Amino acid sequence: MSRSEVLKRTIEAGIFEGEIGPVTARELVAMPEAEWGMLRDRITDYRNGREAGLLCRCAMCSTPIYIRVRKKNRVRYPLFSHYQNDGVSCPWHHEPNENPEELRREQYLGQQESHTHRLLCEQIARLAKLDERYISSAVDVYRPPTNAEFGRYPDVTVIFRGFPECIFEVQLSNTFQTEISARCTHYEREHAALIWVLYGLDPQRDELPQSVVDVIRRHRGNAFLLDRESVAASERQNTLVLKCYLQGSDGTFDPPRLVRFDELTFPADALPYFEDRISKAILDRIAGTRRPCFAYLKTIEGVQYGVESKTPERDQFLATIRSVTPQLSGWRQTKIDEEDAILRLIACVFSLLSEANGNPKIYGTRQPNVIAMLNTWLNNREELQRCVPIFRHLLHSTPLAHLSKGTLGQHLDRAEAKMGGNLALVGEPEWILLAHLVPEIFDSRIREQLRYLAMLPAWAQNTIKAPTGQEIDKLGRPRSSGSKR
Repeated sequence: MSRSEVLKRTIEAGIFEGEIGPVTARELVAMPEAEWGMLRDRITDYRNGREAGLLCRCAMCSTPIYIRVRKKNRVRYPLFSHYQNDGVSCPWHHEPNENPEELRREQYLGQQESHTHRLLCEQIARLAKLDERYISSAVDVYRPPTNAEFGRYPDVTVIFRGFPECIFEVQLSNTFQTEISARCTHYEREHAALIWVLYGLDPQRDELPQSVVDVIRRHRGNAFLLDRESVAASERQNTLVLKCYLQGSDGTFDPPRLVRFDELTFPADALPYFEDRISKAILDRIAGTRRPCFAYLKTIEGVQYGVESKTPERDQFLATIRSVTPQLSGWRQTKIDEEDAILRLIACVFSLLSEANGNPKIYGTRQPNVIAMLNTWLNNREELQRCVPIFRHLLHSTPLAHLSKGTLGQHLDRAEAKMGGNLALVGEPEWILLAHLVPEIFDSRIREQLRYLAMLPAWAQNTIKAPTGQEIDKLGRPRSSGSKR
């Protein structure tokens, strides 16, 4: 197949509006499924007007695109795709997509509800009535809108005292991503908690349809089922109990657990879940990445000329980050100079992050605080002077933004002027390594996904109103330092 034929069938890059920016098809395929799946969800949500949705455009023709899923050898792969009948003339446009309405007619054979589906809905309503907090329920009854433009016919609506209104949707057949998104968006606007209930499958054994995968992901890696065992548990405990399968980062599922509805977490702007497996996978991966870094930093905490000291932890850490990018710094004269340059930058970055986290630690020097450390090194270290864009980005992205108004801001201005155009820019080794070590700040995609999951740590958020210059003491902290940060 020629290169031109490949281009006609493959959108090689999409550009997300906002913080994420461009993502290549190769980068998309390399992501964990839960993460490209979240991007897929949010693109569809954008079409439905959800506030947390994302607009993605084709990098070739700038028209909106979405993420399609294709299977090969039972493995799901994502690919960017143009919408059907969008009228675009793009070298990356491929064959027309299947029409959802026609597929829906074939799927249901003209029937919108099966007998099994109805019995399951009535079973959920019956079990909900066992709970002493039960107030009311309805099966397939029109629910008029309160915040949306139109109402819907939810499968089961249950109101419990002390909980959000619960909407249960029973999924027996394949449901389209657009419909999943539409229901999630609608009930979020209505401030109702939507819970998808599966039936007749075993997540540990069965090959799951894409719609089931999409639903499980929106429940943060939780698959909720109703079966004989969960019905019996509900009757014993006098409340609604569902069987819950938790998905691991490798896509497999743990043994099922019986979970009461009141054990779920009910976020205001997301589907309920028992345990957040998607956030856990991301955070565990970040922690593993930083482990060699923290082992090294521990050896240079409060140590004068600590960066220069040769230790096994230093050698191990350097080997680890050279596997990310063979060149460690854009500033280099010899190998040892290059290594000291990147280690000094990392010492500065993690000293700043410790300050942002409210647990001050100084790495690689005996300076009394992070401001004295940076002011000194910015005054006489060219390899750090060229990293002014990195420091500005870090300060802007954390509760330390106010430090730019003190002496540190003055030193940053002087260092930037001294270096002229010889600055470390995005895409250079320093940024690549920091995106690897501190993705909460330097990797826009991970940062945005953690924000979407409401798991972006406080030290990576610029949420504190910056004080005036007169309110900043010598350290750069607000004078009302007794306040919690």
